[in-house]
Amino acid sequence: MGVEELKERWPALFGVDEINAEFLRITTVPLQARFLASLDKHHNKLIEIIRKRGGTVREKTRDILKVLDQSLDVNLRRECLLKCLIVYLGENVDQLIKEYLVVQKDEAESELERCTMAVFVLREKDDLLQPPQEIGIVIEGVEVINELPSVLHACAILFGLIYALNLSYPTELKYTFESLQKVIMEVEPKKMSRRVCSLSVKL
Repeated sequence: MGVEELKERWPALFGVDEINAEFLRITTVPLQARFLASLDKHHNKLIEIIRKRGGTVREKTRDILKVLDQSLDVNLRRECLLKCLIVYLGENVDQLIKEYLVVQKDEAESELERCTMAVFVLREKDDLLQPPQEIGIVIEGVEVINELPSVLHACAILFGLIYALNLSYPTELKYTFESLQKVIMEVEPKKMSRRVCSLSVKL
């Protein structure tokens, strides 16, 4: 059964409280509380590891780290940290977080309809320091939830939906989701790929 049909039949399943409850039932781990607290716990060490890297990682995280250094907003700092983590793992931030200006809404809708899984963000201006107008989640081209308070909350809820709907991690983000599962959420952490294990050891 596709996500669109699931949403029509069981709309309550796509509510934030229900996703949190379902994740807790499946894993015995509190979803949002663990996701945010664990990322905060690893924040300083992760940033230190990322800043030490040269080459492509340094190049691709330069602007993100600049925003992180300028902002006092905890949600924006968490968002920057997650973006840096994705780059550090050798994956592409744009595969998970799709950012658009409000004036590009039609283009955004057309692109998101072809999207397997993503968090989308609509901004008034091309300025990360300004709060977004809209944050939501798309799965199988269907907007399943919106009006989320931050990009990090959206990523946590997407992670929970993957469990609640029994979906596979997207191949192009397999290391990102593996690190979220095993390092950040500490769900079934015993067996890790070499890349994620290396990160875990450094932390």
